[in-house]
Amino acid sequence: MAKTPAGPWCMAIAILLTTISRPVVKASELHAPAHKLGIHLPRGGAVLVSTALEQAMSNNATISDNSNPSPRRRKKNRFILFRIFRRKKRQTPARHKVKKKKNQAAAAFTVKMNEKLEEARRTFLDRMAAVSFSLINQERDAIVVNNDTFFQFDGDDDDITPQSDLLQPNRSIFVVTTAALPWRTGTAVNPLLRAAYLSRKMKEINKNSSNQTNTTTSEEQMVTLVIPWLELEEDRIELYGNNHNFNTSQEQEDYIRNWLRGAQMKEEADPVNGLRILFYPARYHSGLKSIFAMGDICATLRNQTEGSLLSNAVCVLEEPEHLNWYRCPGEGWTKVFGFVVGIVHTNYVEYASTQIHGLWTAPAIQVMSSAMIRAYCHKVIKLSGVLQTYAPEKECCENVHGVREDFIQEGRRRALAAASRSATNSASSELDEEIEGQVYFIGKILWAKGFEQMLQLQEFYHECTGKYFAIDVYGSGPEEGEIKRAFHGRKKSWSGEESDSESDSDTEDTFRDNLKKLKSIEVPKSLYEWRRKPIPANFCGPLDHALLGKYKTFVNPSTSEVLCTTTFEALAMGKFVIIPVHESNKFFLQFPNCLGYRNKWEFAANLRWALTHEPEPLTPELAKEFTWSAATDRLIRSSAITRREAKERYYLGKAKLDERIAYFHRELGKHDALRRVLGGGPASNQVRYELERQGLDQGNSDKFAMSSFVKAIKSSFISNQAASSLGSGSTA
Repeated sequence: MAKTPAGPWCMAIAILLTTISRPVVKASELHAPAHKLGIHLPRGGAVLVSTALEQAMSNNATISDNSNPSPRRRKKNRFILFRIFRRKKRQTPARHKVKKKKNQAAAAFTVKMNEKLEEARRTFLDRMAAVSFSLINQERDAIVVNNDTFFQFDGDDDDITPQSDLLQPNRSIFVVTTAALPWRTGTAVNPLLRAAYLSRKMKEINKNSSNQTNTTTSEEQMVTLVIPWLELEEDRIELYGNNHNFNTSQEQEDYIRNWLRGAQMKEEADPVNGLRILFYPARYHSGLKSIFAMGDICATLRNQTEGSLLSNAVCVLEEPEHLNWYRCPGEGWTKVFGFVVGIVHTNYVEYASTQIHGLWTAPAIQVMSSAMIRAYCHKVIKLSGVLQTYAPEKECCENVHGVREDFIQEGRRRALAAASRSATNSASSELDEEIEGQVYFIGKILWAKGFEQMLQLQEFYHECTGKYFAIDVYGSGPEEGEIKRAFHGRKKSWSGEESDSESDSDTEDTFRDNLKKLKSIEVPKSLYEWRRKPIPANFCGPLDHALLGKYKTFVNPSTSEVLCTTTFEALAMGKFVIIPVHESNKFFLQFPNCLGYRNKWEFAANLRWALTHEPEPLTPELAKEFTWSAATDRLIRSSAITRREAKERYYLGKAKLDERIAYFHRELGKHDALRRVLGGGPASNQVRYELERQGLDQGNSDKFAMSSFVKAIKSSFISNQAASSLGSGSTA
């Protein structure tokens, strides 16, 4: 009996034992290490049987896993032979047909769903078009005038349209602003002086017209100043202080008229024949540091004025975007007044961009401001080119501000003093720059007013000369404490009075005092607070600028203003003014005492020049440019619209867009929730306030149901349903 050869069986047993005790090695995973060991492995797939056998029987080089394999891995290795010789399943023709049918069904379902979505989208767009068409049909025509005086094409193109001509006699003017004295801000002082000088100008125009026509001059008050009245006592205390807590609006009006008398405008301060002052209810928004109207201002003016007078009157809106952000829904300014001029004071986009939330609030403010100015103004005057573009066909850049007569008198006094010194030859060629009290700044104490740039200029001046220049700072603001520490350092704020060692105070009281001192220490807001050498800066508090005639040089590195009033006043006083070359300062650079700088080197050179020289005397021609009379003439000239410009506007066709913006703004304003979402704060509940003032009680749901927007939607759906029913009946 022949013996069975043991070679094949031994080989099979050896292969099985090798696969159980050693992990499976794939060439794709260990191709490079295997080459280092001198083992050739094929690329891709599992290890062949012959290769595994050679590895198992070889004594020179093996690939093994010394670590104990896990049970799961050991179980997996037992079926290595099945994995080695496993073949790929072949799809039968029947399976291929089933899969193809499934793919076709999925594709057909996708196409069907896309068709349904497209049909739903078209239906939605058709319904929205019907709603929009219904709303547009409810609008009135968008012509800016009722009697087409803007678009009379007969006459010279350079002639001024009658509606925009402020030189017409017996024409009423309303100046509406967002602030009032005793809050000493630009939107409170400048509109007051503008209204006073417009009143003086209108009296001159009426007097000249009566002399030409041999009629008696009317003593009627032609100019009205419309200012806010803070109804809440806490708002008046927070904004005006305890010294000016007026109990009634009449007390505040008396204060304003006394201020006008102090500004040498006694005739305009007369309550009978002078400037007329009206108040509208308002709230103070402490978060935005602004005043917002409550209720409809146009309705308030109509209740206190004849309606026919407003339709032919001129309205000057100081900060038109601010007046209309959270306004109560009502008729627009262009529908109430015959001609509306907007004067933009503040660069709100610049202020918003400096905040943390400015990434999204700055673009939103830019869009909203442009929409409000387009919708409610016939003419827009920007004080400088630093402002954004609101309505290109409506706007122009012009400085329509002036200064009080007190500043011009100081400039004339300085000119006379310089003339007397030159006549007696008492003026020295060089002055002492070491004398303190020559440089000053006045304004709100905020970082946005250029204090960080001033600190940098101080450091550069110290590098050039080895010392800081002394400066006196006048004003107040919420960031005054941290700005003081930035100039003086924290060492001065930490230093306190030394306690007496012989005192009999208890240890507990001493601990409480030290705890209070620790609580009073504020967290540093800037790196400038850690300075070792303080800057010689004196913070003197708020003061009237007209009382600072002793200084010679005014430094203002700020570029956030649209047109800095304090810079204008310092130039009128005949002082040196050192300001950066910027679009907001373009008007000031024409004066000889204005020293503009483009970099730190020019600033240091200009400051040294100002400290060692005397300013140029103020000439009568230059003095006239600073007066409010000249500013009033610039306002009248900038507000005028020629017939050529009226034709261009007419053919441009933007009036319908302005009308639609005003209409939708009024419709959206009928819901107080939207104002609350947009940060209206105390000025959010406009509709509720107006209803309570009128003695009405109506819920927001009823108000929304009665709005034109809902009526337009209902009418569009009803018309669509009727059309569909008719269509189905005809097909039947």
